[in-house]
Order: sequence, then C-alpha cells, then structure tokens
Amino acid sequence: MTAKKVLLRICAIVMIVVTPWFLALTTMLPLISSPFLRLQYARPDIPPSSRFSPEERRSVAEAAAHYLISREGIEYLANLSDDDGLPLFNQRELTHMVDVKVLLGQAARLDLALGLLAAGSLGILLSQEESRKRTPFYLLITSLVTPALCISALIAVPLQFRWFFVEFHHVFFVGDSWLFPRSDTLIQLFPERFWFNGLQSWLLLIIAESIVLGIGAYVWMRKK
Repeated sequence: MTAKKVLLRICAIVMIVVTPWFLALTTMLPLISSPFLRLQYARPDIPPSSRFSPEERRSVAEAAAHYLISREGIEYLANLSDDDGLPLFNQRELTHMVDVKVLLGQAARLDLALGLLAAGSLGILLSQEESRKRTPFYLLITSLVTPALCISALIAVPLQFRWFFVEFHHVFFVGDSWLFPRSDTLIQLFPERFWFNGLQSWLLLIIAESIVLGIGAYVWMRKK
C-alpha cells in the first residue's frame, strides 16, 4: 500500500470518527438560547418555581444563558437582584457558573478543532480522483453511525438519567461544587427535569442533522 493510499484511508477514518463529535458539540449552541428556554418552560412536565413567576424565571434564565455565551464577566450575574435588593445568585452559584463557562469555552475550542480536522480530511478526499468517488459513501456511513449512537442513548438515558447526571458532574466539576439546595436560584431555574428534556432535545437535534447529512450523501451517490 502506497503512502498516498494510507493517507486517504486515514482521512476517511478520521472523517467518519470525528464528524459525529463535531455535530454533537455544534448542536449544543442552540440549547443555550432564548427560544430553547421558552420551549422548555412551556412544557407541562417542567416543575414550577417556588421563587419566581414564569416571566421572572424565563428572564433570569435568559440572563444566565447570555452570560455563558457572551464575553460578560461574572459580575453580570452577581449584580442581578430581586425586588428586595438581594442578590439572585450566591457565591457558590456564581463560582459554578464560572466553571460552566470555562467548560463551554473548552468545548467550543474542541468543536473548532474537530471541525477543521473533519473539513481538512474531506478536502483531501475530494482532491484525489480515487477517493472522491467514495467520499459520499463515507459521509453516508457517518450519517448512519451518529443516529445509531444517539438512539441508543435515547433508550438508555430514561433508565439511568440520574446516574448519568451525577457522573457527568463528577467528571467535569470539582467535588460537590455542583450541588445546590432546591431553594437556590440555579435549581429554581433549571430543575433536573429541565436537563432530562434538554438531553433528549440535544440527541434528537443530532439525529436530525445526521438525517440531513445522510440524504445529502445519498443524493450525491446517486449522481455519481
């Protein structure tokens, strides 16, 4: 096998392996948005807040989301107060939000790196006649692998969501820094059911992206 064939095979493998992760990370952004928050809070299975009215809850949640995806410092949240002038977020919550923002920044950088890697591999495959014809087939494989993983997760998550939720936080956050009383603002805004629904929405969005990718790859193959 020549070095050229080895390179093309590596590029095909990289594209197939990397693209699902790229899609997964890219799909996180719509979940940190005002439209998604409004859809979530409109669902009947989201428990009501004992501290905030629906309008107040949505407004504070949108402020928290804005902090996470903007260049705002933590003082943006620290300066928020209720009608009595008391801070909405305590120091423990503010520290956690800083940790979350750092994690999202790392995820965004990883997403960019994966996107460049997938695009570079795709570019190399398209640049060579012998691999160009097989490129839509590689994309089709990717579009089948990704939803298969997501569907498996959709089946498993309802059965073991609590375990998954706890282990995720143990991996990405220090100690019990992510645990809060039910009366704290973060829990009032984002109860566990919110995250359960959010995870399902995330997986469904990835599946939808994969379907679009698969249709595009299939049409491409038919034209060959």
